[in-house]
Amino acid sequence: MQAAFRVDASAAIGSGHLMRGLVLADALRRRKVQSLFLCRGGPDHPGDVLAEHGHAVHLLPPLDNPLDDAVATAAHLDSRIDWLIVDHYALDHRWESPLRHRARRLMIIDDLANRRHDGDILLDPNLLPDMNERYDRLLPPSCRRLLGPSFALLRREFAEAAAAPPRTRDHLKRLLISFGGSDPGNATGRVLHEITPLPLDADVVAGQACPHLDDIQNLCRASNGRWTLHVQTRQMASLMARCDLALGAGGSSHWERCTMGLPALVTAIADNQILSSRALAEAGACRYLGESHSIPPGAWRRALQTLMDDPAPLAAMSRAARSIVPDANGADRVADILIQEASP
Repeated sequence: MQAAFRVDASAAIGSGHLMRGLVLADALRRRKVQSLFLCRGGPDHPGDVLAEHGHAVHLLPPLDNPLDDAVATAAHLDSRIDWLIVDHYALDHRWESPLRHRARRLMIIDDLANRRHDGDILLDPNLLPDMNERYDRLLPPSCRRLLGPSFALLRREFAEAAAAPPRTRDHLKRLLISFGGSDPGNATGRVLHEITPLPLDADVVAGQACPHLDDIQNLCRASNGRWTLHVQTRQMASLMARCDLALGAGGSSHWERCTMGLPALVTAIADNQILSSRALAEAGACRYLGESHSIPPGAWRRALQTLMDDPAPLAAMSRAARSIVPDANGADRVADILIQEASP
């Protein structure tokens, strides 16, 4: 069995789509399924990351038209492809329909619900009040829907870490600061500047493609050992396990934090993170400070000072988060479904 993934990653669009694909490809490989990645080329293309994970990759030309992209994608597919999996906000039914005959099945990973699709399975791990209705007019009737955080594509390390007894969080001494792999707006730098006066230690996580990495490195070096920088880490679960509170953005990080029962102060650094961040805040799993560009100066420091003065809400947030994603086996669930659906 073979699968092909159409994803892109760059400093501009982030690495979330790529990482979701990698997690699922790794789960499929454990089931003897080979995966091929089709990604747009460019100075910051993800070829090295994919090669490090042992997956084949073909680079596509920078095409803006979905039909042209479909033609370029088809050139790298053959009759052995069992699943074509697309995770891309710029692609919709205009890309999917022409490729239906080049793969036995097609799966879409999406969380926007803002365009029509043509596929056999749609995966959206969001937690929203209207999850069951938001795709009603966007999918063919035969398309199977995998909806909600139980299908979140999380790395295996989280499943292993989540199996440990939950840690009680009743004080605030150590932070996890992570705003995604690219953090184009340098939310990390802003937070570090704001919290400098506070007596808190921190693990700071950034991606190799972050355009502000030098600035973040300098801030961590100047912290007198209080802040430790981790670049392109594969130890996120263990970092979350030892921290008392996370400061970060929405997206897949929501489900990682929930699995670990890690309370969080959260912002949205992209429009698609707003609704899920609000929903998690309403469920008590985090505190949502608003969109990144609209957070007033000093808001992060004030929110932290409030929790330092009264850390009791940390335990309540932790319990609420664990209840939303009680395990991290979403990738295995999805991989098993793909195997079953592709069986004769």
